[in-house]
Amino acid sequence: MISIARTGRAAGAIGAGFFYPLIFFAGLWGPQQIMPPVLRDISHYTPLGASVQAIQDSVQGTFPSAAALLTMAAYTIADT
Repeated sequence: MISIARTGRAAGAIGAGFFYPLIFFAGLWGPQQIMPPVLRDISHYTPLGASVQAIQDSVQGTFPSAAALLTMAAYTIADT
């Protein structure tokens, strides 16, 4: 198995480098409603952004949008 990080500390730094932007775009750091429209559009195509949108749709009593489900499926397939 080939690894990008040589040490556990480097792996943690790389993980944090991906994690914090993802929670920002998902609207978990600050509300998506105050984001500019461009950032809101980007957030719909990140895995956490699509997940949050699907959960919000479900909680509101509607079926999650096809875009959110396809985004999550694409990330799942790309990860395997």
